[in-house]
Order: sequence, then C-alpha cells, then structure tokens
Amino acid sequence: MTASRPLAAFLTTAALALAACGGDDEASSTPTPADQPAGGGTKVTMKNIAFSPATLKVSVGDTVEWVNEDDVQHDAKADDGQFASELLDNGKTFEFTAKKAGSIHYVCTVHPGMEGTIEVAG
Repeated sequence: MTASRPLAAFLTTAALALAACGGDDEASSTPTPADQPAGGGTKVTMKNIAFSPATLKVSVGDTVEWVNEDDVQHDAKADDGQFASELLDNGKTFEFTAKKAGSIHYVCTVHPGMEGTIEVAG
C-alpha cells in the first residue's frame, strides 16, 4: 500500500501539469455559442410554426442562419427581396449575410402569421 501512495501522488502531479500545458492555443480561441452558426452571426430556429427569436439584432456583415427544426417545410422570405430561401425540410439550413443597415421583415410563405424581423445596425 505504501508504494501506491507515491505513484498516486506522481499521477496527480502529472495530470495537473498536463492540464496546465494547454498553452496559448486554447486561450486564444473563442468558443462559438450554441445560438450562433460557425463564423459568427445569429441562429434562428424554425419550430412550432414560429421563428425563434422572432426579432433579432445584428450588425452589417453578420450572418443569420435559419434552421428548420419542425416536421413540416418552412422558408424565409424578406418583404423587400433581400433574401428568399427555398423550402427547407427538417434539419436543413439557410444563411443570409446582412449588407446594409435597416429593418428587414420576413415571413414563411407556407404558414401565414409566421414572421420575423431582423434589425441590422450599421
């Protein structure tokens, strides 16, 4: 039993030393939040015949990603023509990158009342 204590102490010390060796690689990377697509932007979920969030704020250059999590098809079409997705099956996505400041109202053309707004800051 006494021989196992030094081994346990060594293993504990080694584990702590290895954990501290993460280095600058981990410190310099910023994890992407679950509500944002890779590369930045904002994720909009299509679920329960609704866009969530229904209203969101982004900046020029940000990418918005819609993800259909419903069992029915949805699309996203801007009233002003800035974007229009095709019909998306469950699990499919659509992306739009904001190019100018302003308010963009959009709808699902399949489901009346399913609408959202993107506020784009300059």
